[in-house]
Amino acid sequence: MKKFIVGGLMLFGFCLLIVSLAGAMGGPAAEKTELEESKPIVLGPSFLIEDFESGSLRSPREWWTFDVKRADVVGNDKYAEGEEVVTGDVGKYSLMLKGKAANWYVGGCGSYLAKEGQNLSKYDTFVLDVYGNGKGSGTLKVELFDDDNGNYQVEQDPAKNYLPIYDDKLVYDVVVDWEGWKRVEIPLNDFVDDNSGTGDDVWNPQQENASGGFLQFQFVCIAAGEDAEINFNLDNIKLTVNGE
Repeated sequence: MKKFIVGGLMLFGFCLLIVSLAGAMGGPAAEKTELEESKPIVLGPSFLIEDFESGSLRSPREWWTFDVKRADVVGNDKYAEGEEVVTGDVGKYSLMLKGKAANWYVGGCGSYLAKEGQNLSKYDTFVLDVYGNGKGSGTLKVELFDDDNGNYQVEQDPAKNYLPIYDDKLVYDVVVDWEGWKRVEIPLNDFVDDNSGTGDDVWNPQQENASGGFLQFQFVCIAAGEDAEINFNLDNIKLTVNGE
């Protein structure tokens, strides 16, 4: 697989995280600065990561994108078909991912999650709404990163497709072969370790022993053919307990 970009973002709270974007298929994540003591953030039964209702990939959450031709927040006016439970939940906007593959790989996007005092370990399911355009829409690879060396960043090896050097990366593939909106619920236990032998090979979303826990996530798009095109939309990305 070709290289992809990872990066980070500045988060609000008592933690200042500085990120730089690097070229193809990876790059240094945020560097942790001196942190003051912070109170735990009280979290509800679900944690909304992004619903794109701001109409922007820069605010309030900052995303990085890489290689994919289109990663745009678009209006949902023409995306009305699909599961009733989903069509009633999608708002005005969603994220369109579209582009032609080179050797199956298209590119993708991601965002940084970690925040001092924000312990996401209570959640056991990754949920997102996906609008497909039928068979051949493509595969969405969901990638999760934890913090095994306690520095709130993901160091990567550019010589090894930017795999993490010290932290775990877990992946799950969603084959998008339906038309319209569909809710995809992925138990975190179904994610597979993609860099065995690095980190502790255990999913550690909790913040303890200076670890940032669940640091960041990323979507990588893979086409159904070597030079085919991917085409789908994402909305309502969140973490939940038992899919609720």
